[in-house]
Amino acid sequence: MQNFRYGELVINFFRSKNIEARHFPKKVSGKKPDFVLFLNDNIFGYCELKSIVDYDLYGERHDSTYNKIQNKIHEASNQFTASNSHHTLPNILFFINHCVKISFQNLWYVLTGQTTSPNLLTEPIDLRYLQRLIRKNDLINIDYIIWTNTYKSMTSFILNQESNFTEQLKNNISSKAYE
Repeated sequence: MQNFRYGELVINFFRSKNIEARHFPKKVSGKKPDFVLFLNDNIFGYCELKSIVDYDLYGERHDSTYNKIQNKIHEASNQFTASNSHHTLPNILFFINHCVKISFQNLWYVLTGQTTSPNLLTEPIDLRYLQRLIRKNDLINIDYIIWTNTYKSMTSFILNQESNFTEQLKNNISSKAYE
């Protein structure tokens, strides 16, 4: 039941951008993203929803926050590759964060190695997560990342500047945040 609620959050977000998010057809088997996005009745792109939850097991963390985020990006990349193998349409990764201890800053750290916000750029201090994503070719499959929290209303965005769909995404979804 909760997954449906968060799916509705994604659908409503895209509706506010005049884009229709439809659940990927169930008859399609194998890896696939959660949503097909339509703009004016034409397929606009694909969206994968990933949740970040606190996986504390008996007081000990099973997986670090950064590994968790990196793994979610890797999973989404594989799902996009399976359904959009020639990358002819934009792929959008939508994170819904349920954990108060985790924030957009953690995603930023995985993608850049920087501990500061996108507005206060510094030298990277840890590139191992980014290097793993690059080595696995995960980032070339993701054009746009949306991050929202369930505990406060704040949504952040990252546009992959190397995407072939930069202008299309800016024109239709842009937030001007971290682009």
